[in-house]
Order: sequence, then structure tokens, then C-alpha cells
Amino acid sequence: MTRRRPDPSAVMTVAERARLGQVNRVAREFFRHELRSAEDGWAARSLRQQGAEMLLDPAGRWAVGYAPGARSRLVGYLRSCGFALESMTNAGLTGRNAEGRAVDRFRDLPMFPAKNERLETVGFIGISQAGNYEFSPETQLHRRATSLVGVAEQQELLIGGGAPVLVADPMDAIAITHVSLLSAGRWVGIPMFGADLSPVQMRILGRYAATDHAIVVLPDTTIGRRQAERSLRGLGAFFPRVQAVELPRGTSPNKLRLGANGLQRLHDALLETRPLSDYRRAKPRADMLERYAEVEDTPLLDP
Repeated sequence: MTRRRPDPSAVMTVAERARLGQVNRVAREFFRHELRSAEDGWAARSLRQQGAEMLLDPAGRWAVGYAPGARSRLVGYLRSCGFALESMTNAGLTGRNAEGRAVDRFRDLPMFPAKNERLETVGFIGISQAGNYEFSPETQLHRRATSLVGVAEQQELLIGGGAPVLVADPMDAIAITHVSLLSAGRWVGIPMFGADLSPVQMRILGRYAATDHAIVVLPDTTIGRRQAERSLRGLGAFFPRVQAVELPRGTSPNKLRLGANGLQRLHDALLETRPLSDYRRAKPRADMLERYAEVEDTPLLDP
């Protein structure tokens, strides 16, 4: 008989929390090792092509990894570390194949660890070659709405006064952090993986950010803009100044960064914020593409 995963809403004991936390930490290190071991694989190549070499740095704060394509390599590794199958299942790391055998839930994916308000690894987000996101299921430890990527990794920037900049994609977050490191650390890219910002996620940002300022990068799609606008009221409870940035139509922070004179253009765009409330029901500005097509030679300096 197949054992069911515990009800995600059930209260955990201290021992259960510790066990699930440990299996997630070991899985995170496993994924990290697999990425370093597959430097010529598509995942590492893709990160380099997108200008995210910092994610491959063994000494870096971003513990991004890779879930290998093998059917049950993680299951076998965790078993060799002494973890029971029940713990792997309860942590959302395994599934069942057609024969009912335990297999890895995530396969052939770059992996981003998701962390809770205590900055503990509680789940993972994988990205397929097609750009689709795959999330850990809800467990007793993990909820998508109560975890974030990028806060623990960029704590120093947040403590130093960097303003959280909310974007959909992790490569866009890396682009913003890249330009920030060249400009006195004024911004911190936070990827939302296409989801709305929940009240708990807002609280996490408010807890770790040492600024009264938050920024939302507005997508040029109607759905994306409405999603960004929904962040206004909640973010205002933690950040008195909530502003927005509108980029040229059809681009994104990372596309802008990778273009000609991209770091300068992204830097200048992030300086041109307006209150997010100004964008309610507003149409994208038609002059944005023409404006940012003009390449400027001014250096990355604080005004």
C-alpha cells in the first residue's frame, strides 16, 4: 500500500521539521554538486549565455544547482545518506513512476532553492529548457506563498540599503543585481517566477530590507501589469515608497543588459522610477523603445 504524504496543513513536531529541513539542505548541496560536475551541460551553458556566470561560482552565495536527468539519482543519493523514503516524499522531492517506484520529482532542470522567513531551504523551483517553471509541491514545510528566492543570497545588499526590485524571471533578477554591484548596491533583484507577491513574501522583504523603498518592473503585457499593480497596496504596508519601472516594449532587464551598452541602459532605466500608482490603467509609453535605442556613453555613477 502506498503511503500518503502528510496533510500540508498539519502541524509538525520539532523533530519532523528538523528532518525535512535536513533532507532539503542535503538535496540542495546535491543539486549544487551536479551543476558543477556538468559544466558542459545545457544548464550551465544556458546560464552562461544569459550572463549569469555568477550562479556557477562555487564560492558564490547563490546555491543554484542542477537536477540530473537520471530517473532516481537523487533518491539513491539521499538513501546513501541515511534518509528514509518517507522523508524524501514528505519533503516533496520524489514521485512515483508507472510501476509505483520512487523516482526523482525534478529531472534535467536548473534548480533554485526557495527559502522561508527564517531563510531555511524549504523547497525548489526548476526551470525547463522551454522556460517553464516547476515548483515543489506544498508540504508541511513548503508553501509557494511563504517562500522566496534571492533574499538569503543577497542579504548583504538588502542590509546595505539596496531596494528590492521585483521581476518575474530569475535572469532578470541577476541582471539587476549585476548592475547594482557596479552602482553602490542600490538595487536587489528579487524573482517572483511569474507569481503574485503574497502578504508573507512582502513581510519577508520588509523584514530583511533596510530601506523604505521597493520597485516593481512592469511587464508590457496586460496580465503582467495587472499582476504588478496588485502589489501596490500590500507592499505599501512595509515600504512607504513603492515605485515602478517601465522598460521598452518587448524587452526585459536581462535582454536590456545583454544588448549594446546594456549595463548603462539598464542602470539609467532603473533610475527613472515613478510611483506605481501612476501606472494604474496607464498604457505603456510609446516613446520608451525609441528612447532607449539611443546608446549613451556616460559611466555607471550615482547621480
